[in-house]
Amino acid sequence: MKKVILIAALLALGNVAQACEVITGTVTKVSDGDTFTLKTKTKTVQVRLAQIDAPEISHFGSPTQPFGKDAADSLREMIKGEKVSVEVQSVDQYGRTVGNVKMGKDNINAIMVEDGLAWVYREYVTDTGLIELENAAKEKGLGLWADENPIYPADFRKTNK
Repeated sequence: MKKVILIAALLALGNVAQACEVITGTVTKVSDGDTFTLKTKTKTVQVRLAQIDAPEISHFGSPTQPFGKDAADSLREMIKGEKVSVEVQSVDQYGRTVGNVKMGKDNINAIMVEDGLAWVYREYVTDTGLIELENAAKEKGLGLWADENPIYPADFRKTNK
C-alpha cells in the first residue's frame, strides 16, 4: 500500500514518468566532460550525465580546471556523432535532462569515472559501483587522479565564481 501511495505521489510530481523514460538520438555537440546535446527524431535535448561530475572547463571567462579539457575531449571522442540512449532520471535546475547514457552496451557515465575523467557526484550517486570504479582509478593514478591535489568540481566552482 505504501508503495502505491509513493508511486501516486511521484506521478503527481512527474518524476515516475521521467525516471522510466528512455530517449534515443545522435550526439551533435559535447559541451564539457559531463554535458552534451542530443538530437532525437522530434527535438534537441541538453543532457547531463547522472551521478558524475567532470572537471570544469572555461564558461564565460571562468578558469578551466585541470583535466577539464581532457574530460571534454574524451567524451567528445567517445560519443560525438554516435547514437546513444539516455535513461532519464530527472531534469536539473538548468533544464538539462539528467540520465545514464548508454552507447550499445557501454555505460558512458561509468567509463568517464573508470578512466579518471570524472568524480562520482556524491550528492546524487545511487550506483555504488561507480564508487568502486572511482577508487580503482584513484589507485591507478588515472586521469585527474594523477594530480597531486585534485579538486572536486563543486569545490572548484565555489572558489571560482
